[in-house]
Amino acid sequence: MHGDHVFVKLENAPDSNVYKGHIYRVEADEVLLKFANDLHTCHRNGNLYDVRFTFNRVNMRRLYQAVQAAEGLEHDLLFPSESTKRRLVNSPGFVPFTSSLNQEQIRSVEMILGCEGAPPYVIYGPPGTGKTMTLVEAMLQIYATRKNDRILVCAASNSAADHILEKLISNNVAEVRENQIFRLNASSRTYEDVHPDHIRFCYYDGSIFKCPPLGALVQCRIIISTYMSSSLLLAEGVSRGHFSHIFLDESGQASEPECMVPIANFCSRETVVVLAGDPQQLGPVVYSKDAEALGLGKSYLERLFECESYRNGGEGFVIKLVRNYRCHAAILDLPSKLFYKGELLACKEDTSSSISSTVDFLPNKEFPVLFFGIQGFDEREENNPSWFNRIEASKVVEIINKLRASADLDEADIGVITPYRQQVLKIKKVLENWELSEVKVGSVEQFQGQEREVIIVSTVRSTIKHNDFDKTYCLGFLSNPKRFNVAITRARSLLIIVGNPHIVSQDPYWEKLLWFCADNNSYKGCPLPERQSSACEEPVPKGNSTGELESSCHSRVREWIQSLDEQVPQTTQIVADAAGGSGCRK
Repeated sequence: MHGDHVFVKLENAPDSNVYKGHIYRVEADEVLLKFANDLHTCHRNGNLYDVRFTFNRVNMRRLYQAVQAAEGLEHDLLFPSESTKRRLVNSPGFVPFTSSLNQEQIRSVEMILGCEGAPPYVIYGPPGTGKTMTLVEAMLQIYATRKNDRILVCAASNSAADHILEKLISNNVAEVRENQIFRLNASSRTYEDVHPDHIRFCYYDGSIFKCPPLGALVQCRIIISTYMSSSLLLAEGVSRGHFSHIFLDESGQASEPECMVPIANFCSRETVVVLAGDPQQLGPVVYSKDAEALGLGKSYLERLFECESYRNGGEGFVIKLVRNYRCHAAILDLPSKLFYKGELLACKEDTSSSISSTVDFLPNKEFPVLFFGIQGFDEREENNPSWFNRIEASKVVEIINKLRASADLDEADIGVITPYRQQVLKIKKVLENWELSEVKVGSVEQFQGQEREVIIVSTVRSTIKHNDFDKTYCLGFLSNPKRFNVAITRARSLLIIVGNPHIVSQDPYWEKLLWFCADNNSYKGCPLPERQSSACEEPVPKGNSTGELESSCHSRVREWIQSLDEQVPQTTQIVADAAGGSGCRK
């Protein structure tokens, strides 16, 4: 990372001086290092060096500090137990700045405006239900009606924080003044990474972002930051209680210590804390298995739902947004049933002119979810632990080209999700050869919080013997319901899965998706595996001898084949071949 220290010395020179430098810039395939003059003066082109990189512990120290500071927080903020009394909230009416707010969003803004202090208020929002829009409306209402209030809003990533900034400054009704809103960036963020229209809301020296002095900070009514970068405010002297409201967006993706960086350092008894997120999607990234087993894999948001008041939907504690404005109803149907009690309502407008109706290769143009079955080969290169599947990669690129030819789609409208880094690299390389570099290819984690008109999922695996390894080390898609949920809810108009049906059907969630497509005449490719709920699961009829048993079973299978013959011709020969063996008595 920018600013990390490195130590170098001449190669094969034990008595050589060790020089300390730092990372000056990280580029696509180069790292620029900067040293003091004593190294630059003795350096000669062609010199070889031993380089030792170091781990920057700044963020780790910030987490330790936040955990220690959390000891001074209100008990009801950290642990709103089941014995917490019913929260009474004065809910003032308001005139929305955003005309498209629905009933649940309006109610949640009213609750935020009426909250006083702990416990935290939670906006539980599944994908595409307008969580961020609700937060922005609440912030604008506070800004416009309460001149003495101060707001700190944090997000899990720079892109999410930038999105909030964009929403705040683009509202023409509230008209937030430029000198009263500030986007705080870490010094490690590159100047080029910030949108030119947003630079005026930042503070920097040269091309390095910095935190302005305390006198300038206290004049800002709204400060936007990532969780970790909010600690810069503490270093400049911003005191606990300075902010009347602390908003935490995407709080399900942050670990508890990360959430404590803004909360523990700036929250007083009167501070209103609002969390927005979805505990059914991916949680924080934790690299230590010991730390994950001891609780750090669970977000603050998810832990709050262990309390009865949040779990049972207490009005003063949580509201659930159920109107989805992103996905076609068919894309939303399965995740709604599997993860959200079937409560989600598809509210996307203009689905009649959906992309699926213009795509030639879809077997059911009214159903925008396609499973393309491929029995490919998963491979690894030398000692690289990551997997790739050339046949799937080829099929993904073929699908993208067909989409571009038959539908009015830009490259940026298409995203490819795959769980292994090597598959990401292989697909990217082929797309670059086709001059389709604007198609985003990445992991589920990289797509969380994002959406595309079309999402193509490459599952990669075609060998069942490695499933246990993947489960042990949380790799791939299988055995991770949250990763599955995120992957299939990124598409607005068309979702295409490319994978081996015989492998993915080993997972109960992927199996449901596979047969969801098959039942809607939206499966293409290799023959499907045997369905677990098929007629073959009926009890085997009792017979007086083994011969009677085999004869009865063969007869039933032939009847089943005959019934399928007109519907699924390609299945007939497969099942007939199987029926000829002794395994039929199963």
